[in-house]
Amino acid sequence: MINGSCLRIYLTESGRIDGKPAMEAILGLCRDAGLRGVSVVRGIEGMGAHGVHSTSFLALSSDLPLLIEAIDTTNRIDSALEQMRPHLGECLTAVWPVSLVRNGQLDGDLDGND
Repeated sequence: MINGSCLRIYLTESGRIDGKPAMEAILGLCRDAGLRGVSVVRGIEGMGAHGVHSTSFLALSSDLPLLIEAIDTTNRIDSALEQMRPHLGECLTAVWPVSLVRNGQLDGDLDGND
């Protein structure tokens, strides 16, 4: 196992960063920072600073919540967050420690020595 970190960024479908859709901009920033384990999750409902966002038939929202989650070594996450911070605006971010395990591979494969 290798100690790592999970970075989660909360945003909505309608959010914009640097003139681009927020999801597209953040994925580009993650790629530029060298993060390798990045996923985007679309929520079916959420509540935030701008009220409730829902997929319910009555709401017909086109502004659903999105989560972008990156899991990598702590050094890569810390470095990426420093590079991304000036662009994130009001996006809420959370970071916490994780243990990185990839079954069937040696520990060195996870820390960038592959």
